[in-house]
Amino acid sequence: MFRLIKKRLDERGITLVELLAVLILMSFISIFTISLIVQSTETTEAIRVESSLRDEADIIVSRLIKTLYETKEAHIVQNITDNENSYLNMSTSPALCKRDTAGNLILDTACKNTLKPIGFLTSAGKTKLYLINDMYEVANTNISIKNTSRITGDPNKVDSYKITLVLQYKSRNNVLKEIEFINEVQPF
Repeated sequence: MFRLIKKRLDERGITLVELLAVLILMSFISIFTISLIVQSTETTEAIRVESSLRDEADIIVSRLIKTLYETKEAHIVQNITDNENSYLNMSTSPALCKRDTAGNLILDTACKNTLKPIGFLTSAGKTKLYLINDMYEVANTNISIKNTSRITGDPNKVDSYKITLVLQYKSRNNVLKEIEFINEVQPF
């Protein structure tokens, strides 16, 4: 019987110090794990947003380049760029569009009726891509074409045009990412 009592007295349990040490160690491991999960989630979201922007830019730029390649250079008569718009005016009948002695386009009714835009036009605060007889609007509601997108190049002086496309990704009124894509294209 004394043996039994002696054995019970020798058994040691976990002390308070050991328990606190384990809890502190587990807290550090938990904090590290949680921060790793949060960081990987944020990285995944950033990659998803950038992929969406790049996919949309591929669609927009390829449609714009295709339209410019299919447009004869002689049919591009004017480049219009202001605070919100940047587009090329393409004439279906360039012979109807005359120029004055300084080389400026004379926009009479005959010429105006033949003009079709190729580029970025903004109305009601929304910028869209116009492609002669077609209009492209971004399907993803989080992505928008910024009105700072531009087509630069004077049809009278250059044979190529620089396309600067600026896309923005917004989620719940927070701008998550804005990317600028630059391409150069030469019409046929």
